[in-house]
Amino acid sequence: MIETPQETIMMMVNDEQRFALHLINNSKILSFDRYAYSRYKYGDSNQAIQFGQELCTGFLEKYHDFILSSNKQFMAISSPRSIVPPAAYYIFQTFLEKLNRFLQSNGRPPALEHTIQRIGTIAEDYSSLSRGERFDRLIDERYSIDSQPLTNKFLLFIDDIRITGMHEMNIIRLLNASQIYNARLFIYYAQLINDQIPSSFEHELNRCAINNLEQLLTIIHNPAASFQINTRVLKEILRSNLSELDQFLHS
Repeated sequence: MIETPQETIMMMVNDEQRFALHLINNSKILSFDRYAYSRYKYGDSNQAIQFGQELCTGFLEKYHDFILSSNKQFMAISSPRSIVPPAAYYIFQTFLEKLNRFLQSNGRPPALEHTIQRIGTIAEDYSSLSRGERFDRLIDERYSIDSQPLTNKFLLFIDDIRITGMHEMNIIRLLNASQIYNARLFIYYAQLINDQIPSSFEHELNRCAINNLEQLLTIIHNPAASFQINTRVLKEILRSNLSELDQFLHS
């Protein structure tokens, strides 16, 4: 029996080590604030800071002994990015800062930061795509990585949520193509573990608090939110019609 490309990648993904702070088994009952998560996805950096701190705290609690005994320096890698970062990058920044305070206070070398460059992306809202559509778009999600700084490092890949694992698949494919076989751990704020929940759940989660440009303005104009641009916000603006865009720009 010949395996399909999707089956081959899925076999690799199933062997990966992961940590998720929140596991989602019921789309109606979450162990985190869905509305806070939606605001975070649309630029509320203070919410990103809170999530990053929570994620690092959970990571340190579970892996405390391993972190202090590892003979390798950690290399922290955020979700793939280009010039404008995704929302997850702001969680990553806080996670890395908190992790390094812990490492340095225990006489350990700080974790270094590395980047996966996003070369190509898709115009659609990725969160609204089905599992099959996400796999079909893998060819358009092109990444690159400099392997030289990764020598003898333990890799920590930090992202906000894992729904279908397609982004993770693409990273694994990149690592294999680049002959990067370091020990690694994928770290998520939340992970969907119930395959019966459709991937469109991610779209509903992202937009439950912010569903249009008018609602986006409630974050931009709120000093307590400390708005920071990200790719989701940029795509939301660019996809808007002329009337919405004109009202947004003059608000």
